[in-house]
Amino acid sequence: MEKNNPTFEQVEASEDILAKARANKKSIMWGFIVAFVLIIGVLVWLLVAQAGNRKADELIARADAAPSDSIALALYADAAKAGYKSGNRAKAEMGIRLYQKGEYAEALKYLDDASLGDNIAAAGVYTLQGDCHVNLDQYDQALKCYDKAVSKADKNPEIVPFILIKQANIYRAQQNYAAEAKCYKTILDDYPKYVQGTRTDIKKYYERALAASQAK
Repeated sequence: MEKNNPTFEQVEASEDILAKARANKKSIMWGFIVAFVLIIGVLVWLLVAQAGNRKADELIARADAAPSDSIALALYADAAKAGYKSGNRAKAEMGIRLYQKGEYAEALKYLDDASLGDNIAAAGVYTLQGDCHVNLDQYDQALKCYDKAVSKADKNPEIVPFILIKQANIYRAQQNYAAEAKCYKTILDDYPKYVQGTRTDIKKYYERALAASQAK
Protein backbone atom coordinates (compact mmCIF):
# COMPACT_ATOMS: atom_id res chain seq x y z
CA MET A 1 0.00 0.00 0.00
CA GLU A 2 1.39 3.37 -1.02
CA LYS A 3 2.03 5.85 1.74
CA ASN A 4 0.76 9.38 1.21
CA ASN A 5 3.50 11.89 1.98
CA PRO A 6 2.24 15.10 3.66
CA THR A 7 2.15 18.09 1.43
CA PHE A 8 4.03 21.31 2.20
CA GLU A 9 0.77 22.96 3.21
CA GLN A 10 -0.03 20.12 5.65
CA VAL A 11 3.43 20.35 7.23
CA GLU A 12 3.13 24.11 7.51
CA ALA A 13 -0.31 23.79 9.13
CA SER A 14 0.99 21.22 11.62
CA GLU A 15 3.90 23.43 12.60
CA ASP A 16 1.51 26.37 13.01
CA ILE A 17 -0.71 24.28 15.33
CA LEU A 18 2.33 23.21 17.36
CA ALA A 19 3.55 26.79 17.61
CA LYS A 20 0.14 27.93 18.84
CA ALA A 21 0.02 25.06 21.33
CA ARG A 22 3.43 26.02 22.68
CA ALA A 23 2.33 29.67 22.90
CA ASN A 24 -0.86 28.66 24.71
CA LYS A 25 1.16 26.48 27.05
CA LYS A 26 3.36 29.46 27.93
CA SER A 27 0.29 31.67 28.41
CA ILE A 28 -1.33 29.10 30.69
CA MET A 29 1.90 28.70 32.64
CA TRP A 30 2.24 32.46 33.13
CA GLY A 31 -1.43 32.64 34.05
CA PHE A 32 -0.86 30.09 36.80
CA ILE A 33 2.22 31.97 38.00
CA VAL A 34 0.35 35.30 38.13
CA ALA A 35 -2.60 33.69 39.93
CA PHE A 36 -0.23 32.02 42.40
CA VAL A 37 1.56 35.31 43.11
CA LEU A 38 -1.76 37.09 43.62
CA ILE A 39 -3.00 34.40 46.01
CA ILE A 40 0.24 34.53 47.99
CA GLY A 41 -0.01 38.33 48.09
CA VAL A 42 -3.56 38.23 49.43
CA LEU A 43 -2.63 35.64 52.06
CA VAL A 44 0.37 37.68 53.19
CA TRP A 45 -1.79 40.83 53.37
CA LEU A 46 -4.41 39.00 55.44
CA LEU A 47 -1.78 37.65 57.82
CA VAL A 48 -0.19 41.08 58.21
CA ALA A 49 -3.60 42.71 58.68
CA GLN A 50 -4.57 40.15 61.32
CA ALA A 51 -1.28 40.64 63.13
CA GLY A 52 -1.73 44.41 62.99
CA ASN A 53 -5.28 44.15 64.27
CA ARG A 54 -4.22 41.84 67.10
CA LYS A 55 -1.49 44.24 68.17
CA ALA A 56 -3.87 47.20 68.04
CA ASP A 57 -6.56 45.23 69.89
CA GLU A 58 -4.14 44.42 72.70
CA LEU A 59 -3.10 48.06 73.01
CA ILE A 60 -6.71 49.25 72.92
CA ALA A 61 -7.71 46.76 75.62
CA ARG A 62 -4.89 48.05 77.81
CA ALA A 63 -5.85 51.65 77.02
CA ASP A 64 -9.50 51.02 77.91
CA ALA A 65 -8.39 49.75 81.32
CA ALA A 66 -5.67 52.35 81.85
CA PRO A 67 -5.68 54.00 85.29
CA SER A 68 -5.05 57.50 83.89
CA ASP A 69 -5.82 59.55 80.79
CA SER A 70 -2.15 60.11 80.02
CA ILE A 71 -1.43 56.36 79.95
CA ALA A 72 -4.58 55.71 77.90
CA LEU A 73 -3.58 58.37 75.37
CA ALA A 74 -0.12 56.88 74.98
CA LEU A 75 -1.55 53.41 74.41
CA TYR A 76 -4.18 54.64 71.94
CA ALA A 77 -1.46 56.55 70.08
CA ASP A 78 0.57 53.35 69.75
CA ALA A 79 -2.51 51.42 68.60
CA ALA A 80 -3.25 54.10 66.00
CA LYS A 81 0.10 53.41 64.36
CA ALA A 82 -0.91 49.81 63.69
CA GLY A 83 -3.39 50.82 61.00
CA TYR A 84 -6.12 48.47 59.76
CA LYS A 85 -9.54 48.28 61.39
CA SER A 86 -8.43 48.35 65.02
CA GLY A 87 -5.87 51.05 64.35
CA ASN A 88 -8.56 53.24 62.82
CA ARG A 89 -10.73 52.78 65.89
CA ALA A 90 -7.75 53.93 67.99
CA LYS A 91 -7.38 57.03 65.78
CA ALA A 92 -11.02 57.91 66.38
CA GLU A 93 -10.57 57.38 70.11
CA MET A 94 -7.51 59.64 70.08
CA GLY A 95 -9.54 62.29 68.28
CA ILE A 96 -12.32 62.12 70.89
CA ARG A 97 -9.94 62.32 73.86
CA LEU A 98 -7.86 65.14 72.39
CA TYR A 99 -11.06 67.05 71.57
CA GLN A 100 -12.18 66.68 75.18
CA LYS A 101 -8.82 68.08 76.27
CA GLY A 102 -9.33 71.10 74.01
CA GLU A 103 -6.48 70.11 71.69
CA TYR A 104 -8.51 70.56 68.51
CA ALA A 105 -5.69 70.78 65.96
CA GLU A 106 -4.07 67.62 67.35
CA ALA A 107 -7.43 65.86 67.40
CA LEU A 108 -7.91 66.65 63.70
CA LYS A 109 -4.63 64.94 62.81
CA TYR A 110 -6.05 61.65 64.06
CA LEU A 111 -9.63 62.18 62.90
CA ASP A 112 -8.54 63.14 59.38
CA ASP A 113 -6.59 59.88 59.15
CA ALA A 114 -9.32 57.64 60.59
CA SER A 115 -11.19 55.45 58.10
CA LEU A 116 -14.21 53.67 59.56
CA GLY A 117 -16.31 51.22 57.59
CA ASP A 118 -19.51 51.71 59.58
CA ASN A 119 -21.49 54.66 58.21
CA ILE A 120 -22.80 55.83 61.58
CA ALA A 121 -19.32 55.73 63.11
CA ALA A 122 -17.94 57.58 60.07
CA ALA A 123 -20.68 60.20 60.47
CA GLY A 124 -19.60 60.63 64.08
CA VAL A 125 -15.98 61.17 63.04
CA TYR A 126 -16.96 63.77 60.43
CA THR A 127 -19.16 65.53 63.01
CA LEU A 128 -16.31 65.67 65.50
CA GLN A 129 -14.02 67.00 62.75
CA GLY A 130 -16.56 69.75 62.17
CA ASP A 131 -16.67 70.53 65.90
CA CYS A 132 -12.87 70.81 65.96
CA HIS A 133 -12.94 73.26 63.05
CA VAL A 134 -15.65 75.32 64.78
CA ASN A 135 -13.48 75.63 67.87
CA LEU A 136 -10.60 76.72 65.63
CA ASP A 137 -12.89 79.34 64.00
CA GLN A 138 -12.62 77.50 60.68
CA TYR A 139 -16.30 77.68 59.80
CA ASP A 140 -16.14 76.81 56.11
CA GLN A 141 -14.13 73.64 56.83
CA ALA A 142 -16.62 72.78 59.57
CA LEU A 143 -19.54 73.05 57.16
CA LYS A 144 -17.82 70.69 54.71
CA CYS A 145 -17.29 68.14 57.46
CA TYR A 146 -20.91 68.41 58.55
CA ASP A 147 -22.03 67.90 54.94
CA LYS A 148 -20.02 64.67 54.83
CA ALA A 149 -21.50 63.62 58.16
CA VAL A 150 -25.05 64.17 56.87
CA SER A 151 -24.25 62.13 53.75
CA LYS A 152 -22.81 59.24 55.79
CA ALA A 153 -25.69 59.33 58.28
CA ASP A 154 -28.04 58.61 55.36
CA LYS A 155 -31.18 60.26 56.78
CA ASN A 156 -30.74 58.78 60.25
CA PRO A 157 -33.61 60.46 62.17
CA GLU A 158 -31.52 61.17 65.26
CA ILE A 159 -28.16 62.10 63.80
CA VAL A 160 -29.03 64.22 60.75
CA PRO A 161 -31.18 66.82 62.58
CA PHE A 162 -28.50 67.10 65.26
CA ILE A 163 -25.89 67.91 62.57
CA LEU A 164 -28.21 70.30 60.73
CA ILE A 165 -28.62 72.34 63.92
CA LYS A 166 -24.84 72.63 64.14
CA GLN A 167 -24.76 73.86 60.55
CA ALA A 168 -27.58 76.31 61.25
CA ASN A 169 -25.60 77.81 64.12
CA ILE A 170 -22.60 78.36 61.85
CA TYR A 171 -24.73 79.96 59.14
CA ARG A 172 -26.20 82.30 61.74
CA ALA A 173 -22.71 83.28 62.90
CA GLN A 174 -21.87 84.01 59.24
CA GLN A 175 -25.13 85.96 58.88
CA ASN A 176 -26.21 83.57 56.13
CA TYR A 177 -29.78 83.50 57.37
CA ALA A 178 -31.25 81.91 54.23
CA ALA A 179 -28.98 78.87 54.66
CA GLU A 180 -29.81 78.79 58.36
CA ALA A 181 -33.53 78.79 57.60
CA LYS A 182 -33.02 75.98 55.07
CA CYS A 183 -31.42 73.77 57.72
CA TYR A 184 -34.35 74.24 60.09
CA LYS A 185 -36.86 73.79 57.26
CA THR A 186 -35.27 70.43 56.40
CA ILE A 187 -35.65 69.31 59.98
CA LEU A 188 -39.29 70.45 60.11
CA ASP A 189 -40.19 68.76 56.82
CA ASP A 190 -38.15 65.56 56.94
CA TYR A 191 -37.78 64.77 60.63
CA PRO A 192 -41.10 65.53 62.38
CA LYS A 193 -40.47 62.93 65.12
CA TYR A 194 -37.24 64.67 66.04
CA VAL A 195 -39.10 68.00 66.20
CA GLN A 196 -41.72 66.49 68.50
CA GLY A 197 -39.14 64.85 70.76
CA THR A 198 -36.68 67.71 71.19
CA ARG A 199 -36.85 70.58 73.64
CA THR A 200 -35.45 72.90 70.99
CA ASP A 201 -38.17 74.99 69.35
CA ILE A 202 -37.17 74.28 65.75
CA LYS A 203 -40.13 76.17 64.31
CA LYS A 204 -39.26 79.31 66.29
CA TYR A 205 -35.65 79.23 65.08
CA TYR A 206 -36.79 78.62 61.52
CA GLU A 207 -39.14 81.62 61.62
CA ARG A 208 -36.42 83.79 63.16
CA ALA A 209 -33.92 82.82 60.43
CA LEU A 210 -36.53 83.29 57.71
CA ALA A 211 -37.43 86.77 58.96
CA ALA A 212 -33.75 87.73 59.14
CA SER A 213 -33.14 86.47 55.58
CA GLN A 214 -36.09 88.48 54.24
CA ALA A 215 -34.96 91.62 56.08
CA LYS A 216 -31.53 91.59 54.42
